[in-house]
Amino acid sequence: MTKNELLDKLAEKYDDWMNMAKSFWLNEEDASDLVQEMFVRIFDYVKDPNKIMYNETELNTFYVYVTLRNLYYSKLTYNNKFVSIDDHMATLDKTYFCEEEFGEKNRKEYLEKVFSNVDSIMDTWYWYDKKMFELYYRTDMSMRDISSETNITLSSIFNTLSNAKAQIRKKLKEDYEEYKRTKE
Repeated sequence: MTKNELLDKLAEKYDDWMNMAKSFWLNEEDASDLVQEMFVRIFDYVKDPNKIMYNETELNTFYVYVTLRNLYYSKLTYNNKFVSIDDHMATLDKTYFCEEEFGEKNRKEYLEKVFSNVDSIMDTWYWYDKKMFELYYRTDMSMRDISSETNITLSSIFNTLSNAKAQIRKKLKEDYEEYKRTKE
């Protein structure tokens, strides 16, 4: 397979990549930018396109996900220091925190509620899930680093973090909808 054929394969799944990028809480425009950067990164750095294929027809979606995630996190760094989950929450899609809609005081109150809710959600989790989430989001350890230091499989860590993010996303969306209803 040539690099151009690989790009064609990647382009066929553009909507899937966009959904992955949006799962990082990006708006449409930022998600599109991230996906485009992923195309460039794979084209520039993958020497043998066959290495990111499961077989002759299927792309390794996990490889693409990791590339997107790494590009996303590289944008969240400042002076080579990992940005904490709290700092990350403040960079979420501006539609959640629109000052014109809520005002500065309400925005700050809402952000405090969001941070408090993340902690409350975490308090309900099994200790293992909570520890994995804290290690991954509140330190500069990658999933691979956590796996090598704890001897926990990478797939277990990935699944735990995916489930944790889904729970947080669901709860925060419910809280946001409730907040909007109170302002009507």
